[in-house]
Amino acid sequence: MKSYRLSVLAAVAFAVACGAASNPDVAASAGDQQLSVTRLADILGTSQAPLEKDVARSIAELWVNYQLVGVAAAKGDSLSDKKTMDEALWSNIDNIRVKKFYDNVSKGWDTLTPGPDEQRYMNGEALAARHILVKVDANATPEQKVAAQKKAEGIRAEATTANFTKLAAKSDEPGAGERGGDLGLFGKGMMVPEFEKCVLAIKPGEIGPVCATSFGFHVIYRSPYADVAAKFAPVAKQRNVQIAESTYLAKVESSNGVELTSGAAVKAKAIARNPLGYGKDNGKLATYKSGELTASEFANWVAAYPPNSQIRPQLLNAPDSLVEKFVRQIVRNELVLHQADSAKATLDTAELSNLYLNFKNAVTQTWSSLNVEPSKLADSAKAGGDKAKIAAARIESFFDKLIKNEVPFVDVPYPVAHALQKKFAFSINDAGLDKVVEKAKTVRATSDSLKAGKGAPGVPAPGGAPAPMPMPTPDTTKK
Repeated sequence: MKSYRLSVLAAVAFAVACGAASNPDVAASAGDQQLSVTRLADILGTSQAPLEKDVARSIAELWVNYQLVGVAAAKGDSLSDKKTMDEALWSNIDNIRVKKFYDNVSKGWDTLTPGPDEQRYMNGEALAARHILVKVDANATPEQKVAAQKKAEGIRAEATTANFTKLAAKSDEPGAGERGGDLGLFGKGMMVPEFEKCVLAIKPGEIGPVCATSFGFHVIYRSPYADVAAKFAPVAKQRNVQIAESTYLAKVESSNGVELTSGAAVKAKAIARNPLGYGKDNGKLATYKSGELTASEFANWVAAYPPNSQIRPQLLNAPDSLVEKFVRQIVRNELVLHQADSAKATLDTAELSNLYLNFKNAVTQTWSSLNVEPSKLADSAKAGGDKAKIAAARIESFFDKLIKNEVPFVDVPYPVAHALQKKFAFSINDAGLDKVVEKAKTVRATSDSLKAGKGAPGVPAPGGAPAPMPMPTPDTTKK
């Protein structure tokens, strides 16, 4: 049975402090410390990261988290009282509760069969093929393309179902000869669209006409069911679960009368750009019989994905139709959470104790990694120093070294960051970030670091080509 746990990095309440908001030269503040626009512009400008506001915000948020770690350490606050830990661990707690609910409701899903395996394979529920590739380089001339197509046509004329495996030795794909051109079993969407379209147009057990893709020209033999029956059986069983799950969730949505509000996709993209900025926005993205999905709730769900999922840039670049599907899936997740609540799915003492222990270890590990353990701060303060100032100075020193790639990156785990941001004052100045980007452009233009080939700063920043956007699994968050 698949796991429904989502590794989460959930959103927190966002409050803009008056000092940072009124001072256009401050990009962010945490405790008594401030991150100036000039400093952040220098960091961004001398890096190789894109000169974008989202990148500036990412760096500012990292700085805030580090400084708040120092604030807690200086106060000797381990964040380990039960109320704080329960709030910090809401995602972990609810994930376990929902998984327990799903373990019960999904019993027997893998045994549901929508039809005979062979018929399902013939209908394209999963695909299997062998192919012979005549490669065409991206910068190939028209004459080279014509020659490649002619070569592929010649192979096609020679190919039969009997000799196809041996003929695969002529393929330009590395290792194709040893595999007989076999691509194994694959699902829809796993191959480039042109190739998949060609496979679907061929009857199992037959060889199709030459197929053109961005890789070149392919001669394709769609494997008959007999060749893949053993491999298809477990895939079909997994698909049974997926089909049953999809049917179940569709029924949950329809029975609750889910409706998206006008402009939901536009607002969803705005939220994806800055989830923290919508932490208190009660505007509706969708409604259903027992409630509504607010902007702040959606922000929590968006932030519930780990950074490497690239969910925020993917939402920004996705068409509105896909963004709307994502919003609907978030509503489904909310509805499933309500069902888990009704089913009274709870954690036992051992599960809670384990979560608490991991949280406490995460706090102490983060202190140690940033060199602000309370005991060390106390020892340093014996000479007359102030623990808060000592902690802040050590954080600044670490941050400077991080920017220069002189120390490894330290992640502040979400539960720890959530607890810190709930407990201590911080702010991020949106107008200040605009100034950061403008100043960074000047810095970038005159930066000697890029000319010398220095690397980018060691801080994480959004960017890069987004992967296909995943839909969230039925999981849980709590506002």
